[in-house]
Amino acid sequence: MKQIDEPSLESIEDYNNNESKEKRLTIWVVILSGLLVGAIYGIIKANSHVSDELTPTNLESTTQKSK
Repeated sequence: MKQIDEPSLESIEDYNNNESKEKRLTIWVVILSGLLVGAIYGIIKANSHVSDELTPTNLESTTQKSK
């Protein structure tokens, strides 16, 4: 049952590739911005790992400094 105030697909302006160039550009800007932010976050996360693990060379250098 169709309601009277419900729009049909043909009455929606974005239906069937009828969207405006401005809306299409806005969609691309949002998608590319998200990809750019994600790439920057990934690069920072991949390069900011600090290891707290003590290796034998680290132990030797710390014991020599404390003497």
